[in-house]
Amino acid sequence: MMQGARKETAKGVVGMPVLIVDDDDFLAEAFQMILEDAGFYVETAATGAQALAKAEATQFRLVITDLKLPDIQGDELSHRLKETIPGVTVILLTGASNAQREKAIDRVLKKPIDPLELLRVSTSLSANM
Repeated sequence: MMQGARKETAKGVVGMPVLIVDDDDFLAEAFQMILEDAGFYVETAATGAQALAKAEATQFRLVITDLKLPDIQGDELSHRLKETIPGVTVILLTGASNAQREKAIDRVLKKPIDPLELLRVSTSLSANM
C-alpha cells in the first residue's frame, strides 16, 4: 500500500482516507456512514475551499465530489487536488447526462447514486491503489 494510504488516529490505524465533497449534507452523511461501515476513514466537506483545507491536513487517497459545489466546480477541485496529492483518485458525481471524464477525473457516476454502487466503485478503486 502507498504511504499515507491509511489514517492513524488516537484509536489506532483505520482504513484508507476518503474525502466526500458535497453541499447536500444528507447525501454526504449517508455516503460517509456506508463507507465507514466498510472500513474506510471518511471526512466530509461542503465546499471546494473546505476540501482543499482538509487536503492540507490529510493525504486522502480517494475523493468523491459533486460537480456543482457552492464555490467551485468539482472538475476544477479535482485538478487542484491532483496537484496537491500525488496519486489521489477522484470520483465525480453529477446529474448532467453529458458529463465526460477528463484527465483529472478517474470515474464519473451519474445521479441519483445508488449508495451500494458508490461502495462497490470505491472498494474497487481502492483495491487498485
